[in-house]
Amino acid sequence: MLTAMASCGGINSGNREGASVSSPINDSTLCQFRNLKVEKKFMALDEDRDTLYYDNSITALWPEVINGKPCTQLQQALLRAMTDSAELNQLDQVIDYLLDPSSYSECDAKSLKQVTTLASDTENKLSTSEVRINMESMTDRLLTYHLGTYSYMAGGAHGIYAHNYVTCDLKTDKAVALSDVIGDTTLLRTAIYTSIKRTYDYGKDDLFIPDNGLLPLPGDFYIQDQVLHVVYQVYEIASYAQGMIDAPIYPYMLKPEEMKRLFTPYGLELIGYSD
Repeated sequence: MLTAMASCGGINSGNREGASVSSPINDSTLCQFRNLKVEKKFMALDEDRDTLYYDNSITALWPEVINGKPCTQLQQALLRAMTDSAELNQLDQVIDYLLDPSSYSECDAKSLKQVTTLASDTENKLSTSEVRINMESMTDRLLTYHLGTYSYMAGGAHGIYAHNYVTCDLKTDKAVALSDVIGDTTLLRTAIYTSIKRTYDYGKDDLFIPDNGLLPLPGDFYIQDQVLHVVYQVYEIASYAQGMIDAPIYPYMLKPEEMKRLFTPYGLELIGYSD
């Protein structure tokens, strides 16, 4: 099965004003994706009649069929991840675009006029947003998607970005949640602290810890080379200058009995752990 999936060329490209069009799906297609690409520029007048500009771009390797079947669960998980990211990045329009490319528009402005180029006097008046949805990795068991988003609102001190991950179990065709993988959240917090200290040399005083003293559980994770990576977005547990925190949890960091406490049997299966 690995060979078949690795050769699932079915990635179709096109380049018109909205989304590219997929080829018809047939019974022999194990994996099929759709290349979506759009870049749109807008101008609008604010309340003071000043001209504002918006430059938005989206590229996505959107899953259509996995293992010969529609991948509804994966699509829903990707949309949920984008909803979370949109709240942080003000990128609501990406969801509208993927659901209906013809309705794509910038949601945060009024009286928009689409333009082909931006005027030269865009300094301090230009808002940008960028979304990239790519396949991070595919093995014979796991398909991992990476959602990279960035936005800058005109006049802000800096932009904001996020890196979200969605993992699909190809055996069950279901998206994997952290609760499916982790059995002991107390031990998980300890392992995360250890990893952050080793990876970034941050102590607890360098992190945003709630009054209850408990490190917030991560909203994002991915599995790579039998290692669980827990991911905290900008501002989740540290300052903007410290950036996104990716804390890998290696099997050697824990004793075998701790690994069996930390991970559920299903989690141990996904990371391929055996003592």
